[in-house]
Amino acid sequence: MKHNSFPTPAAPVTLQDVIDRLSAKVDLSDTRKRDLRSAIVTYSKIRGESPAAIPMDLAAIRRTLDSVVPLQAKVSRKRWANLRSDIAAAIAASGLQPMLKTADVEPDQHWDRLLEAAKDRRIGNGLSRLARWATLRQITPKEVNDAVLARFFSELETGSLVRNLRFQRRNVAKIWNKLVSLSPDRGLQLVQVPEKSVIWQRISWLELPASFRQETEDYLLWCSVPDPLDENARARALAPETLRLRRHHIHLAVSAACNAGVNISQLTSLSRLVETETFKAILRQQWNKNGGKLSGHLADLANVLITIASEWVRVSADQLIALKKTRSRLGSLRRGLTDKNKGLLLKFDDPRLLGRLIDLPDQLWRVARRNLPTSKRWFVDLQTALAIDILLHVPLRIENLSALKFDEHLNWPQGRGKPALLVIRYDETKNEEPLEFELPLGLSDRLYAFRNEIAVAVIGRRSDILFVSQKGKPRSLATLRVAIQRTVLRRVGIKITPHQFRHLGAKIHLDANPSAYETVRQILGHKELKTTTRFYAGPDTRRAGRAHAELIRRLRETRLKRKK
Repeated sequence: MKHNSFPTPAAPVTLQDVIDRLSAKVDLSDTRKRDLRSAIVTYSKIRGESPAAIPMDLAAIRRTLDSVVPLQAKVSRKRWANLRSDIAAAIAASGLQPMLKTADVEPDQHWDRLLEAAKDRRIGNGLSRLARWATLRQITPKEVNDAVLARFFSELETGSLVRNLRFQRRNVAKIWNKLVSLSPDRGLQLVQVPEKSVIWQRISWLELPASFRQETEDYLLWCSVPDPLDENARARALAPETLRLRRHHIHLAVSAACNAGVNISQLTSLSRLVETETFKAILRQQWNKNGGKLSGHLADLANVLITIASEWVRVSADQLIALKKTRSRLGSLRRGLTDKNKGLLLKFDDPRLLGRLIDLPDQLWRVARRNLPTSKRWFVDLQTALAIDILLHVPLRIENLSALKFDEHLNWPQGRGKPALLVIRYDETKNEEPLEFELPLGLSDRLYAFRNEIAVAVIGRRSDILFVSQKGKPRSLATLRVAIQRTVLRRVGIKITPHQFRHLGAKIHLDANPSAYETVRQILGHKELKTTTRFYAGPDTRRAGRAHAELIRRLRETRLKRKK
């Protein structure tokens, strides 16, 4: 009997194979082998896996290195600067993967003259790698077009670990076009600049029936309660941020419906979204997209649709019961903090990490204030220092933080040199609970100096808004959020969102004052105490355990003293 024989699939190449090949290289010094092997081992520690478990995948290695900062990797900045090039050199030396090398290539005379004539350092730096690569491939500047750039970036992707490749694609194209505009007589070709925005898997809003779009606008206007005396007015106006989220959920729902097979032409009104079968299709599509589990986002989407069915479409009682029953089949979310937030708070059990975060505003402020005369870019860092300091003392929601204004939210009722008062009106908070905090003197003095001295020097006048650009225009909520997250990641080595400062503030206070939920409730601006306890009572078992262990320790010490 003959048996069919199939070739055994080759085992995937791993970073351990790279190390093994390096060991066998006779043309490398022992010192160089050690450095290259160390780079592979350091990267493996960052991944939390052994070299034998990590495939030699350049794209995956590049993504990891792009997403990590030195503090996260627990290496010095100098070591981090060399790590990427050493990993690339190790892979190249192993012979397992051809690597693109342009560092030692001198641009030919065509490229050299072109970049020299531009007399712009940004153009020279931004196009230097392209010039060296083109020289290596014997491509002249006149031959550069979309196809050439596509080939250039394809080779970078498959044969290098160059950082921020997505950014580089757009940046090189923009700089090249600028060079073309500065050199109209050189016969250079403009290239297409890749889109900056992320491509969302959503139906274009303009593709939806006009009646659906108009009804959505009518509904959102009604939710804002423009006329509270109208007999049909909503009982309570939604806050601007809640209105934005409501629009987002409607757009998400209609996109999910279309992705689930509903014909877009049938979505003529909001009532079509809350029909039982359409509602079920939307939830099923999002459930599958989320890996077959319930998330807070999916729960919010379902609840918004049920709210629309009840308050706007006004479906029958039987249909409303059917919608709620469908939603209940997805299960319920666990009470309290998510695992992600719990994991973050656990990291701050390390006093060194907490100390770095607490010290960050002061360090950032001092460095930025010292360097501001040399560059206005430090103006943003000064604001970031103030934002983080405010979040540590008064963990506001990002919507309130980004909208802070002098004389309206920030005042000095006792005059300069005294604590500032931070006040948020009831109609500006999520739950209509007013907030009023006295800021510490150091932070108050910095806020005063920022408005009356620093802003005047940079934008030419006192600013009525705390977070402004160098031109004096308000910075968006999104840019402030990104600045806070990036600064903390880069300087502390941990990812934390502005909203997670609220969880951290509760943890810090409860760790020092177990069961002080009423104080935490007031700090966070919760309307009811049960909201505070629902989120933060869980960790109290550990706090209680520590307190009990301390009690046992004191009792034991007392008994030992008596025996002596």
